[in-house]
Amino acid sequence: MKSAIRIAAALALLAGCATTEKAKESWGGASYEEVLRAWGPPSRSARLADGADVHTWVSESGPVVRPGPSFGVGVFGGSGGGGMGVGTSIPFGGGSAGPPSRCERTLTFRSGRLIEQNWVGPSDVCSYYQRPQ
Repeated sequence: MKSAIRIAAALALLAGCATTEKAKESWGGASYEEVLRAWGPPSRSARLADGADVHTWVSESGPVVRPGPSFGVGVFGGSGGGGMGVGTSIPFGGGSAGPPSRCERTLTFRSGRLIEQNWVGPSDVCSYYQRPQ
C-alpha cells in the first residue's frame, strides 16, 4: 500500500514538471515585447555585463482553502428501472488554508529575444503562464 502511494506521488510530481516544461517551451524564441504584452511589466530587471537583459515576473495566488464537507444527490435510470442516491464526503484536513502559491519566471534576453529561462513554483500555478496562441 505504501509503495502504491509513493508511486502515485512520484507520477504526480513528474506530471507537474511536464506541465511547467510545456509552458516554458511555449515561449521559446519569444521577444521581450511579446512577454511584456502577456505578463505585464516585470517585478525586477537587470542588465548583465555581457549586455543580456534579465527580467523576473512573480505571480502569487491567494491562500488555497480546501473545501469542508460536501453533500450530493444523484438520480439514475436504465432499462431495468431507476433509483436515487445520496452521498457525503469529508476531505482529510478539510476547511484549512494552505500557503499562497507563487510562480517566479526569470527570462534572459539578448537583442530582444529570449535565450534562457528559469521557472520556480508549483506546476498548477506556473503552467497558467503558457504562451497565448
